[in-house]
Amino acid sequence: MGDERRDDAPERRSRADVCSSARIGAAAAFTIVLVVLLVLDVVIPGYDVSPGILLALLGAILALLGLGASAFWSRVR
Repeated sequence: MGDERRDDAPERRSRADVCSSARIGAAAAFTIVLVVLLVLDVVIPGYDVSPGILLALLGAILALLGLGASAFWSRVR
């Protein structure tokens, strides 16, 4: 009765894969925004991108990729 346990390991792995994919997708979207801002900064003479915005985007990209790498390495072990 109370000791019936179902094995939900495949479900947990599936959720982890979805979260990992979401992190990678978000990092890719931030990377595209970063590239567009840098291209606009170079192409349009009067357009200046604040270094604070660039650093915030870069920090978000690195944080998301770091979380993804951490989740990957925890599953490998």
